[in-house]
Amino acid sequence: MAFINTNLLLWIGFALLTAGVVWALLIPFKSRRSDEAASANDGNDVALYRDQLAEVARDVERGVMGEAEAEAARIEVSRRLLAAADAAQKADGAPAKSSPRRIALAMMVFIPALSLALYLALGSPDVPDEPFAPRIAGPANQLPLDALVYKVEQHLKEKPNDLQGWEVLGPAYMRQRNFPAAITAWTRAMELDGETAGRLAARGEAEVFVAEGSLTLAAREDFARAVKLDPQEPRAQYYLGLAEIKDGKKDAAMARWEKLLANAPAEAPWRASVEAELANLSQPGPTMADAQAAGDMTPEARQQMIETMVARLAGRLEQNPDDLAGWLRLIRAYGVLGKTDDARKALITARATFAKDSAALSQLADAEKSLPAK
Repeated sequence: MAFINTNLLLWIGFALLTAGVVWALLIPFKSRRSDEAASANDGNDVALYRDQLAEVARDVERGVMGEAEAEAARIEVSRRLLAAADAAQKADGAPAKSSPRRIALAMMVFIPALSLALYLALGSPDVPDEPFAPRIAGPANQLPLDALVYKVEQHLKEKPNDLQGWEVLGPAYMRQRNFPAAITAWTRAMELDGETAGRLAARGEAEVFVAEGSLTLAAREDFARAVKLDPQEPRAQYYLGLAEIKDGKKDAAMARWEKLLANAPAEAPWRASVEAELANLSQPGPTMADAQAAGDMTPEARQQMIETMVARLAGRLEQNPDDLAGWLRLIRAYGVLGKTDDARKALITARATFAKDSAALSQLADAEKSLPAK
């Protein structure tokens, strides 16, 4: 019986939708009939205006109207007479059109018939709908992410002080990229059970994503409080290192990450990422000897040496595109050399390489700001 009622409601909905579409399509035909009636009225207006001209002449003969007033009246009535005569002529010369009623009737029959035929051919009218409740039933670790989030949200409406529910929602919201909700979830968890390094680091990371990769003051404060509680909290140490690099404290960032790696398990899943960042920072730049040699060169030779170094860096990045620091140096070097087009091409490639790394994208955005405007 529930299946029959559902199908009945479905068909009623289709019927109402079809009726609404047909009514909307018939509106122009209603307007056309109104236009035709107006055209017929234009013919009557011609006779009316002619009578008004004769009336003006009679008023002048009787002395009721002065000649100046009569002349003004004639001009106004004559203008309206010409307009009405022109409209009547256009209506008489218009080609015959199909009866609006026939077209409307054809549409009322054709559109529903076509819709029904398409639905029966392509749809599945005999398949019953699947209730929502069974979709969210079952063990939490077997549910789709959206169903899990919905189920936990409904649970927390009844039991808002369930700490485990908020700790489940935090990471789930991050996977959904619902970063503001993740911040709310971690904040609520800390209100219920206090601050921990993991909760602070998780909320700080969500704050970074909300700010589209920017290390905001709130995020930095969360990371700083996290490492006070646990110096080995990897997310907090990683982001604090990025903050130091952004502030121009490269050596401090290297020392932070080296200490983190020295005390980290060999199987830590984040270890490879930190090692790669550290390797990028450790790459040497020009030596004092290079600088001295460049100072002794002619401007042409110095320019050639710089361009050779930049070309060498570009070639190395083709082999190792995951070198963010290298891309940043290359973009800046192209900008200094005045090769803005090459700089923007490098920027496009770097963004494609680090499309999923919000922190890297933030640094690339900063590098773009240093380039001349297009």
